[in-house]
Amino acid sequence: MTIAEQQHHATFQNQSDAASRPGDIYRSFGVEPIVNCAGVRTNYGASNPAPEVIEAMNAAAEAFVDLDELAEGLGHRFAMLTGAEWGLVTAGTAASLALATAACIAGNDPEAMLRLPDTSGMANKVIIPEDHRFAYEQAIRLAGAQIVNVQTADELSSALGTGEVAMVCLLGRNEGSSSLPLDTLLASAHAAGVPVLINAAGLSPANPDRWIGRGADLVVYAGGKYIRGPQSTAIVLGRRKLCEAMWWNSAPHQAFGRSMKVGKEEAVGAVVALDRWINSAAAEKERDGWRPRLQRIAVHLHDIAGVETNVLSWAGSVTAIRLKVSWDKSVIPLDAEGLRLALLRQRPRILIHDFWSTPTSIILDPINLSDDEADTVGRALSAIFVRSQEFATSAQVPPAETDVNGLWHVELSFLHGAREHRIELRQHDTNVTGIHQTATSHGRIVGKILGSKIELEAEHEATPIHLFYRFEGMVGRDGSIVGTARLGGAAPEHLGPVFKGQYGPGTWSATRVAPTQITTAPAGDGAISEGRKC
Repeated sequence: MTIAEQQHHATFQNQSDAASRPGDIYRSFGVEPIVNCAGVRTNYGASNPAPEVIEAMNAAAEAFVDLDELAEGLGHRFAMLTGAEWGLVTAGTAASLALATAACIAGNDPEAMLRLPDTSGMANKVIIPEDHRFAYEQAIRLAGAQIVNVQTADELSSALGTGEVAMVCLLGRNEGSSSLPLDTLLASAHAAGVPVLINAAGLSPANPDRWIGRGADLVVYAGGKYIRGPQSTAIVLGRRKLCEAMWWNSAPHQAFGRSMKVGKEEAVGAVVALDRWINSAAAEKERDGWRPRLQRIAVHLHDIAGVETNVLSWAGSVTAIRLKVSWDKSVIPLDAEGLRLALLRQRPRILIHDFWSTPTSIILDPINLSDDEADTVGRALSAIFVRSQEFATSAQVPPAETDVNGLWHVELSFLHGAREHRIELRQHDTNVTGIHQTATSHGRIVGKILGSKIELEAEHEATPIHLFYRFEGMVGRDGSIVGTARLGGAAPEHLGPVFKGQYGPGTWSATRVAPTQITTAPAGDGAISEGRKC
């Protein structure tokens, strides 16, 4: 055995040995695990499969099966568990949306299936009411669909009357506040022969399924979140023919969804997870433990001056309860982002939400915590609050050493490729505002110039998510700027640094074209002064 082979074997053996110690398998790759107070977000692994799910997946890995026959068997089991006609397991909620769209556009017509995402000449519109829009609509467009935004019943009827609509999609968690809930639009959609899908990714499945019982044609649930199935799965319930059409459009078949593969082990694990969630006393006991777990955190904060805790609930949410921790900044000089970063720097690393917070409050989720971890979180928060002066950022702000007023030509380099942008800046002391222009959109800029260091954040408002460009750089002696960029997109309800940076890094350089001023634009416009070109 060569030295390289010996080293590889030793590394593999160490990783195998580490698998028996929680968290050490990740440390063997140089990654420090987290204590997860941020719920079941995909960024952080969603949830861990339940013991029964892991056992079922291991058993499924010991034999082989015809996947079409397995799909038939699992479809019947879903019907028994939920009262739906049929069901299937997909490679996550986004895959479910893409496959449902493909099924509603092409059915299982081979010629149409193999043309996707080319949908020319087909009914290829998907209606999403404006107050149901969500951040993962690209999965629907992936199948070749066009999103149609409607606000009123009249607009809905007009769109349905074109004969070009393949599906209506609703966001289940927005049902209670929508001007176009399921009951309002179902009759007109069905009269036009258009199926209605409910995206219920983070909601609770039950027997009987409440969405199917109310007449929805398809409903999608996340498999790897609250029900503790394999993370990379979702469960679709609904009309048998539509579910079957989704299956024939998906892997292992040579069709649109061939890239959205689900292993036999994952499929079995997802069904076991759903059965457990609906019928198992163990799953019910887990849910009953959420409130006591939050109370374990709160007890550590009870006697700290300026700190308050409050258990929150949201109707229709699976989680139902979370803990809000708020504080008086005159007593505790910390902001929520500073607290989040302080918790991540210590050991064990503790992760809290980077959104749903205010400058003086945070939200904690109990779903992925053990009782011991809840105590760890409570002690860590208590220690930081008590020693908050040590963690508070300095209030000293260095004066600006340069003037960045004017119109700038920007070269933004991505991980592959580059684009020319322009920014127009207005500076007042250390504060900077302005407009950022790409080839296709524009957004407002806010930021600071601290010494010769500049920090800017551009927000481009769009539906369903806003785009963000965070620029950091140094102004050189020649007046040019060079620095790094962070790229992302976030829905208005999820405005935090993680999603704002979810598209990765870039670099940028900027050269001033002219010391111009910004033309005042109406709120929400953001147009740059006419006649100035980069």
